[in-house]
Amino acid sequence: MNDIHFKNCEAKNLPLTLILNSFRPYIEQKVAGLKIPGADRDDLCQEAFVALLSAIGSYDEGKGSSFSTYAIECINNRLFDAMRTAHRKKNSILNEAVSLTDENNAVEVISYETPEEVAVHREKVDELMRRIETELSEKERRVLMMWIDGYGYDEIGVALEMSPKSVGNALQRARKKLKS
Repeated sequence: MNDIHFKNCEAKNLPLTLILNSFRPYIEQKVAGLKIPGADRDDLCQEAFVALLSAIGSYDEGKGSSFSTYAIECINNRLFDAMRTAHRKKNSILNEAVSLTDENNAVEVISYETPEEVAVHREKVDELMRRIETELSEKERRVLMMWIDGYGYDEIGVALEMSPKSVGNALQRARKKLKS
């Protein structure tokens, strides 16, 4: 990325095209490595540019970080949220849908997984769900499932009557238990 440092001037005063063009290579490189069900490259680029525009509007020079650092963090967070949203249970029907294309009046069904890959994937998911049920406490399990469904720490805290810090601690414990 042509890293432009905005430390001594406000990003809001620079031409928008200069900012967008300076971040374009970073965004394209970041998006090229992502595979999110239901989202193509253009969708992900759009998400990243929306995050960049939001960063321009919300950047506070007094917080001590450069605009570049802040903008990259905003872009990464937005793409991570898109990935988390795509993997929610309520999106599983769309994520598992078979792609159909109609060329020359013929419908072609495209499938990227063999039956063996599907079976192995299901076994891994079943094993993970079994471990979630047996190794996590009720609180850790509820927090983890809400987080997977896309709820933020504050929303989980309100729903489960916990502080956001307690939510974060429960997630850390759950991750640690599931890693081993």
